[in-house]
Amino acid sequence: MTAVDALRTLSRHNGTYQKNDNGKLTYTLKPQSENFKLLMHTRNGLLPAVRFHLEDTHLTNGAMLTKEEIDAHIAANGGFLSLDFVFENDFKILLKDKQPEFYARIKDMTMEQFVDAMMNEREQKNPFELLKEEYDEAERSIKKRKSVYWKEALGALSFAMNYPAKHLSAEDMQRLQKTLSPLISVVIAYIPQSSCEEMFALHNAGVLEMVTVSDDSRVEAVEGGGITYIYTDEDGQKQEVFYGTYVDCIGQPHLNYNDFPFEGMVKNHTVTPAKIQFKDAEKGAAALKDDDKKIDSDSKGTYYLKVSGIAINDNFQVVDAYGALNERIYIMAVPYIGGFNPDYSGLDFCEEASERIASTLLFIDEYTTPTAAA
Repeated sequence: MTAVDALRTLSRHNGTYQKNDNGKLTYTLKPQSENFKLLMHTRNGLLPAVRFHLEDTHLTNGAMLTKEEIDAHIAANGGFLSLDFVFENDFKILLKDKQPEFYARIKDMTMEQFVDAMMNEREQKNPFELLKEEYDEAERSIKKRKSVYWKEALGALSFAMNYPAKHLSAEDMQRLQKTLSPLISVVIAYIPQSSCEEMFALHNAGVLEMVTVSDDSRVEAVEGGGITYIYTDEDGQKQEVFYGTYVDCIGQPHLNYNDFPFEGMVKNHTVTPAKIQFKDAEKGAAALKDDDKKIDSDSKGTYYLKVSGIAINDNFQVVDAYGALNERIYIMAVPYIGGFNPDYSGLDFCEEASERIASTLLFIDEYTTPTAAA
């Protein structure tokens, strides 16, 4: 979404939009900007989805798992939340009545199989042709006031899974990070129709193109101005390309425990690094051999996946080195909670987080305030 904002801003400084006789938006460069061009770099070669009609604008659903059901499942599953359990009950089953044909297609798929199917469909098409298809789909959705249910359900799944995500096993957290999150990030971005129309106009004018880059792509600043973009292209060829202007649109970075600015809290272990326990110790040991920078272990032979930020409980209270919560310190700063709360964007998150903190504060105040004797 940040990249789209950058495109719209830069394009207005270098050209003008206008509608032709058919009502289609077009773009014309200013004479002094005849060499102006925009290149979007993306790891998966995909553009985000288009905003459609949402049946529930709060991304909640009365049919989804309740807190009590999740707690009961965690208690019966060795203290871990199963990603497959959540995917089945907070996504697939919700489509049974809402989108029965789609449900019939995916009901026997694993999470990995579902993501592969959805991503393969998208990756096989030209990104701007796919954007046009989804633009038309979204337009029909809005006119008929009928949701694209699987996309809405995926957004609701991401929101619902956010808070209990810290209770996943490390194995499932790795699956979430590697498999499900990339699809979610593409599908639920919801670009507005007006932004799509401007991107179509820019692309049709030969001003906007997309470049697919590798996961290990990096940017190096050039002395005197500009940057060199270093990446491996789709043909496996190493590329080093200079750009005079580069806009970083990767979003809010996740910060590590060592970046926490209050050193006294770090030294006193008031705050601790966020980490997720492996359910299978053997898999944890194997992961440690493969990457000792991301995996940790303790004297009891328990293995952990290191995630970004600091440890917090479900009410955003920090957790100390002994696993005890701190009633006085709450953390809502996005860079330090992304490890335990993968989906932290939007007003829905702000509403839920603030309600949890306010309720906890009110309970603590009520519990600790002395009452006068009768």
